Amino acid sequence: MSALLIVESPKKAQHIGHILGNGWQVKATLGHIRDLPVTGEAAYVRPPDFAMRYEILDTKHKEIVSGLRAAAQSADAVYIATDPDREGEGIAWHVCQVLKIKPGEAKRVSYQEVTETAIRKALLAPRPVNMRLVAAQEARRALDRMVGWEVSPVLSNTIGAKASAGRVQSPALALVVERERAIKSFRPTAFYQVLAHMPGKDGVSGWRASWIDGTKEGEYFQDKAFAQALADALPSMPLVVSKAESKPTRKAPAPPFTTSSMQMDGARALKVGVEDIMKAAQGLFEAGHITYHRTDSPNLSEEGETLLRDALQSAGLPIIEQPRRWKAKGDAQEAHEAIRPTFDKVPPSAEVAGEDANQRALYQLIRKRALASQMPDAIYQQTSCTLSGGTFHWRDLSHPALFRAVGSVLTDPGWRALYTESEDEGEGKETEAANPVPKLSVGDKLKAERGEMVSKKTKAPPRYTEPTLIKALEDHGVGRPSTYASIIKVLYKRDYMKRKGKAPALYATDLGEQVVDALRPFDFAGLEYTRLIEESLDLITEGKMPPRDLLAKSYADIQSTIATMPKGADNSQPCPIDGCGGTVSRRESKKKKGSFFWVCSNRDNHNLLQDKDGTPGEPFGDQVESNTDGPACPECGKPTGRYETSKRHGFFRCAKGHGTWWDDKGAIGKLWETLPAGKGGKAKPEAAAKRSAGKPAGTRTGKPAARRSTIMD
Repeated sequence: MSALLIVESPKKAQHIGHILGNGWQVKATLGHIRDLPVTGEAAYVRPPDFAMRYEILDTKHKEIVSGLRAAAQSADAVYIATDPDREGEGIAWHVCQVLKIKPGEAKRVSYQEVTETAIRKALLAPRPVNMRLVAAQEARRALDRMVGWEVSPVLSNTIGAKASAGRVQSPALALVVERERAIKSFRPTAFYQVLAHMPGKDGVSGWRASWIDGTKEGEYFQDKAFAQALADALPSMPLVVSKAESKPTRKAPAPPFTTSSMQMDGARALKVGVEDIMKAAQGLFEAGHITYHRTDSPNLSEEGETLLRDALQSAGLPIIEQPRRWKAKGDAQEAHEAIRPTFDKVPPSAEVAGEDANQRALYQLIRKRALASQMPDAIYQQTSCTLSGGTFHWRDLSHPALFRAVGSVLTDPGWRALYTESEDEGEGKETEAANPVPKLSVGDKLKAERGEMVSKKTKAPPRYTEPTLIKALEDHGVGRPSTYASIIKVLYKRDYMKRKGKAPALYATDLGEQVVDALRPFDFAGLEYTRLIEESLDLITEGKMPPRDLLAKSYADIQSTIATMPKGADNSQPCPIDGCGGTVSRRESKKKKGSFFWVCSNRDNHNLLQDKDGTPGEPFGDQVESNTDGPACPECGKPTGRYETSKRHGFFRCAKGHGTWWDDKGAIGKLWETLPAGKGGKAKPEAAAKRSAGKPAGTRTGKPAARRSTIMD
């Protein structure tokens, strides 16, 4: 038997190929093999049918699809094993489309870990492609495209600069902007505390008690002179213990990692960005070291619990009697278990797995946290007391001289013998033992060694870091944990927020603030919107909501809000190019302030327009071009010009704006054959000529036939 297994990642394909051995071909899609076009009317998702017409957008994926088709023709069976989530199900459907496999007859397999046991078990139980999951994935993609393509031109006109609107990025950006403004508007308040420094007992160092100043929540004691007088009087003030308590307290371990907790804890502990954490996790998953790393569930499978408990027993570490369970958040999608080591390729005792420093460090975190989740509580002895010095009178003021002390000492580390959460850094045993309050009895009489008046100021809210921004996104239900890294990446890329140097704090840029202000009228910019959308997508997954209902309402809301946007900021006007029919709007160059150009809504018809005293001029490149030293452009047939960069790297450019190509070897006559990979090359000329036969110059070519979305099927 010859079988084909299709996965997403080439690295995963190689690993699984070694597992399955002879008789199997394992090939990768390299992510999504098709997507919505980026130019022309087909790029929009609009009523009445909200059709989504997919294309294979790049040469690499065209080659991949050709390879998949050839492999499928020679295989007795085709299995599709893309990732076990909504996106993976969508990719599986696209694979069915290009291979002409009916989704209901597909052999779709899924697994939580890339181990031989899990993969062979999955291959024994294939299922059809889940079209409800596909519909939900398509609805999400349609909403993203709808927001970006309908709102971005209006946003750019409103703020007078090129800007993009994002369904999930916009509320995330609003959080950063609002925090930035809260910091800028913050005015510190000075206040004062009094500490009673008490002598040690039985060889234990001294401890301290804090004055209970009687202020209400949100208020601060601001009489500096009274606080100083109380501190000065403390050594001569008799203090009586009015309350005393000493009891053991317990602290349970955190659950194994979910995607969001892994991102937060990993970024803090490894001191890297969230995107790096997700890359490291992807590598560990594909190599079979950890279970699937995109999950909302804090709980383990029965198999996972058994593996971890056996590992603890082998290591001689304590184990809690019954496996722990945690309650997931209300909107959690618990299709997958929590993140844990598989112990497939490394023994449970091994702390090291992974190909680079980030992978190895993250694996240790995942391993220790998962093991710690099944260990006993950490036990502390907590001692507290209240000291009364009566009523303190100073001048015409009087306040009760009550002092409160709390101390906690770790008596049984339990799970903390193995793992400490990153937020506990700097708050370990030294801090817990830093105030060793002795065991006291009510009525004991004490004297302070000295008093101390402490001057303090209220602090502005801290700027977000990547981990704390993720926490805020999770708390507000903005996006899904699997999208947090991409949200943050987009905000950086669009220059809406930044970091200064190596500091982790996130700063909103001026452009980011303008974008947030301009998008306030839109529903999607609110913090509640994405949570409501996710609930709707869940209903689509359950078959309780037609996708068209969600898209129709969202589109109507967007258009009604666009209609209310200020018209004065819109400088658009009809395009002056004959037969174009588009609209042009004026933009200022980001690289050269004071330099302007015009953008047409039909960018695929012609190039950007020059600015002539505030009015649209001729397209760039339509002026008489003296440089025609390059070969013919495959789109329009006009000679290209040969140019050099500042580093004397040669390239060709079409005067009509159809593209730019590198010429590493200087072989002008072999333009397309000399392109280095990944530098934006076009197809070979004979292929371009074949596609464009019988079509007028300037017509977009090479697009596969449109495919209606499953939303309408």
